[in-house]
Amino acid sequence: MGVILAKMLSGCFILQTARTAPHWKSDLTRIFLMIKRLIVTLPFFRIFLLAQLALSGSLFAELSHRAVIGAPFNGTAGDLSERVQVQVGSFASLVDTNGLHASAEKTRLPSGSATQLRTFYLFDDGTQTEIDPASISWSIDSPDLTFQDNSLLAKYVENRRTVRVRASGQGFESSFLVFILPGEPPVGEEQSHLPDALRSAVELESADWRESDWFGVFYDAGNGWIYHADHGWLSSAPTPGSSTTAWFWSKNQQWLWTGEGIYPHLFRNRDAAWLYFFKQALPSLVFYNHQTEQFEKEIDD
Repeated sequence: MGVILAKMLSGCFILQTARTAPHWKSDLTRIFLMIKRLIVTLPFFRIFLLAQLALSGSLFAELSHRAVIGAPFNGTAGDLSERVQVQVGSFASLVDTNGLHASAEKTRLPSGSATQLRTFYLFDDGTQTEIDPASISWSIDSPDLTFQDNSLLAKYVENRRTVRVRASGQGFESSFLVFILPGEPPVGEEQSHLPDALRSAVELESADWRESDWFGVFYDAGNGWIYHADHGWLSSAPTPGSSTTAWFWSKNQQWLWTGEGIYPHLFRNRDAAWLYFFKQALPSLVFYNHQTEQFEKEIDD
């Protein structure tokens, strides 16, 4: 600023000596007016220039922040150009989940034995973390294998069985095979029994037919299977620690959980969906899916 003023004053002196006396006063007045305008205008120009530089730096910066720890919420944020994306949150993710691994400690099970389940989430940095199997959705394609306390329990079978077990969580899936070896139950142990939730069912006149006050009429085949008057053939299994609920396996629905005070609502294990058995639709088997809010009609294969 001082340099500019010095040059303009020097120009005034030269202009003053070069012109005749009648004009030097008017020229000098004109120069001082120019200096005054420059002094008034310059600060606003500097502020405008700095604002432009700051704005352009915000809009077009190529910086990318991976995480900000301690922010009051979790998610992503970006600038107006959408070229800067920032992860924010109290526990911003530094790695991404890219897979699920499920397995059993033993894959060859003698009849009547059990094996512990193990599940892991896999991350894109090559690490993994073990999680509670109860937090995963499971499905089994055979009633000869059941869930119990985060374990798989093999029923007694006369011939070797190959059963596929599937697990799903956070959009990932994993599966493995379990081989059930044939065996005989111990002497004195009943080979089949009804779950406790159906023990109170009264016997009817026809042999092996019973009626439950909450589940209806069914036939006890004596080998772990029942034939329900509405649902057809079901394999039954007790719920550990509960005398009022039970698991039932059907060919189309796979494992279903229900009980006294719950039925006709049923929990379907393979997709963690709650169903309502629409009895009014009989003889067709129709369920209302609370998750999809749609009716499902069961079709026999």
